[in-house]
Amino acid sequence: MGMVYVRADAMPSPDLQPVQHQKPTLVERNTPIDLQFSAPSINASEVEDAYLFYKTDGDMAYSQKKVAFMGTNFSTELQVADQQASELEYYLRIDLNDGSSVTYPKEASDSPVRVEIVNPKKTDQQKVVEQTGVDYTILSPDPGVTVSQEDVVIALTLFYEPEEIDTSVTFRMYVDGSEVTEQANASDYFYSYSTEDLSMGKHQATFEVETSDTTFVLADWNFSVVAPGQRVNAFTGQEQQSWIPQGNVELRAQKQQVGGYPNDALSGNVRLSGQKGNVSYSAYGLLTTQEDPRLQPQNRYGLNLYVGNWLDLEAGHVYPTLNKFTIAGQRMQGINVGLHAWNESLNLELIYGNLRRGIDNIYNEITDDEQTIDGAEGYVLNVDDPGTYQRKVAGGRLGVQKDETFNFGLNFIKVEDDTGSIRVIDDYNDIMEVNPNLAGNLTEQEKQTLENNPDELGVSGNPSPKGNFVAASDLAVRLDNNRIEFEADGAISLLNQDISDGALTQQAADRIGFEIAESTENILDQLSWLIVINENMDTLPIRFDEQASETSGELFFPTSILAGQSQLGLSYFNNDLKLRYRWIGPGYNSLANTTVRKDIAGLSVRDRFRLFENQLYVTLGYEKLQDNVVGYKEATTNTINYRGNLSWYPMNQDLPRVSLGVMKRTRDNEVALNNPLVASLNGISEQAAVQNIATQNGDTVTTATPRFSETYQFNASVSQEFSLLGSTHDASVNYSLLNTTDQVFEYGDSQSQSISLRVVNHFDGLPLQTNIGFNLNKSETSGGLNTVDIMGANIGSSVFLLDRKLNVEVSLAYTQNRSETTPLVVSDSNTPQLSIDDYYEPASADVVTATESNSYIINTRTRYNLNDAHSLLLDFKYSNVRNTLASAATFPNDHLLQLRYIYNF
Repeated sequence: MGMVYVRADAMPSPDLQPVQHQKPTLVERNTPIDLQFSAPSINASEVEDAYLFYKTDGDMAYSQKKVAFMGTNFSTELQVADQQASELEYYLRIDLNDGSSVTYPKEASDSPVRVEIVNPKKTDQQKVVEQTGVDYTILSPDPGVTVSQEDVVIALTLFYEPEEIDTSVTFRMYVDGSEVTEQANASDYFYSYSTEDLSMGKHQATFEVETSDTTFVLADWNFSVVAPGQRVNAFTGQEQQSWIPQGNVELRAQKQQVGGYPNDALSGNVRLSGQKGNVSYSAYGLLTTQEDPRLQPQNRYGLNLYVGNWLDLEAGHVYPTLNKFTIAGQRMQGINVGLHAWNESLNLELIYGNLRRGIDNIYNEITDDEQTIDGAEGYVLNVDDPGTYQRKVAGGRLGVQKDETFNFGLNFIKVEDDTGSIRVIDDYNDIMEVNPNLAGNLTEQEKQTLENNPDELGVSGNPSPKGNFVAASDLAVRLDNNRIEFEADGAISLLNQDISDGALTQQAADRIGFEIAESTENILDQLSWLIVINENMDTLPIRFDEQASETSGELFFPTSILAGQSQLGLSYFNNDLKLRYRWIGPGYNSLANTTVRKDIAGLSVRDRFRLFENQLYVTLGYEKLQDNVVGYKEATTNTINYRGNLSWYPMNQDLPRVSLGVMKRTRDNEVALNNPLVASLNGISEQAAVQNIATQNGDTVTTATPRFSETYQFNASVSQEFSLLGSTHDASVNYSLLNTTDQVFEYGDSQSQSISLRVVNHFDGLPLQTNIGFNLNKSETSGGLNTVDIMGANIGSSVFLLDRKLNVEVSLAYTQNRSETTPLVVSDSNTPQLSIDDYYEPASADVVTATESNSYIINTRTRYNLNDAHSLLLDFKYSNVRNTLASAATFPNDHLLQLRYIYNF
């Protein structure tokens, strides 16, 4: 037996998944969808930020969007506009204050949530247009807005061909159920009715098309009326024609205990908005007592200004997007300005600010190294908290477009850490300047020794300032009413892992052991304003020429820093075909978008058939990708994906919506398994070998680790709206199975399956809504050595009382977690002097660990609207976690009590 060893690609951590999510069965194109996540075991005070990462049809990188969170619930709204997209992929990432992150799904990079995209069902307006041949546009008031009593004008315009509609057609206009057709200003294609007699409050406008045998409601909408001179409320949707701001102010106080420690906080935020003519603005600010210089900013602020269609200005904490190769929604503190000229034919976008702020290092006191260096004792200064450099970003995009048919853009972005933003200790002299107390453990003689030889102090854990430059282009061409779409993107990047010493000089090159020409040094110096180039480049653009007497270097162009993607989409005869090719080098990096998948190249084909008036969707996909695109690895891994999906989206609401998906993925690097030393051991499988070996020229050498695995995935989702016992219910069921079989590693198999159920109940005639949820997750890794079982159930209700002024929400969640872990150990085959015959085997029973816990979480929220302007909210949360394998609870109970006051103006 040897040391306990965890193989990274075969034994994922059995940590429990704290986030729950019921994915939608299908996503309608151009229709907002609300994505909800629940994390009952994560306290809001631990959360720094939360983001949804999303893309369609296997794009090379994700866009990201900030997710709002309140208590333990995370939510965001998403809308897919791509007319040829067939699948949405997304995952949630929750960044915690301690620097760690939680994702849903847990293996987000390999298995994000995937949902089929379908065309939206025909609206009521579209159905009436098909039946009558009459279309319309509401001119005023817009649905849902508020207008002054003296400005009420109800108007709409009609579109139809007289020869194509029934000659008996008549049009009728109603206000609050009373016909006003005779009082309206009417023509064949226009109806308008004005009055100053409508009372304050909500009203309904209706326009009907009457034929010889049927009456159709062509348009039906609501609006509100206020007294003359009264300001329109900011939340009614009416465009405010005043510089005076509207908005809300919120004050919050919370009393919280987390892990047995108090975490009380006060906060306040304000949101303002106003508009006059074609100029509009909005602003927000958040101040909290949880602001901490050791964390990224908890206080937030922002200001947005829009002038017509030619200026967009965002300042403060913003989330800019240039393109996916550069930056796509990452939070930045700075400005984002867009200028649009000639009816948006020429567009310029510029960004400047900080991706993160600087946080100083925290050092421990100097300790003895317990080693000798040339007979002298050594000393070490360790970093307790490495801190971070302030990271600055500047970038822009210059684009040219013509309507929706052509769009071309040039993008650049520069990201560079500010080397002066934090104090870094490199030697003993720095300690004397920054913090002499760090030498408190040393004797006077030791201090004198380090004063004479300050470089003898070793410093471990300092962060390295980075620099990054990316240039990218994007092209989009759409023809034949978007039935033909062609897109192409290309990019180049440079990344320096440590810019602290500046650009490479002849002297620095000489110290390293090679020479560069003076002309090369001058070029590197001239480029330093854009990117600092030295020996710490991720991909060094210098080719070394080793000769007998010396080593010299010259500039060259490394292809590994390139990235590109092109795709062609064709949409004809209810069939959508998309072909994509990508090539992304291993040296491509963007510090402003780290989701770009590197070292990958290959072709993907996806074809979708739409049948039965867009009710049945059949999708087939094939993708072949490979790594090692520049040949720097010993072996190349080929990944082949086959996908199929069947989606049923009936127009009849009484029928269920169904989505079924299957996937097969193979990964193979074509390296043969070979270790005859392990294979010769009795009862030991060759697949358990730690190393793969080969014989070359009579010598035994280690070779690349063989890889050959097959993964199968099946997903099913069904949702249904139905009526039962006088109530309306919306039920959905999701099932997922993921199974991986490893053909070359004994303990590489894994399997996971999950099922979740959610039912939302709306009680007709009662201001009550309830929901019930259940989920079950079972997973096995390392060939069954590690198991995790999670069972959860929750029930909740929301009720409106006192004429809907009082809203009470209550939920109870129960989760049972059980895990059992058997680590792998390395056996040396009783030959400790020889490593190539080592093999993996399960550890003995005495090191097997098992955990089982039950948790109960109660959440309540009460909101009371005193009137339209003032509201009070009270939130309470209580959680209890008990380890059932121990005699007593091992976790303290957590609770949260939060009071909020909201003033709308």
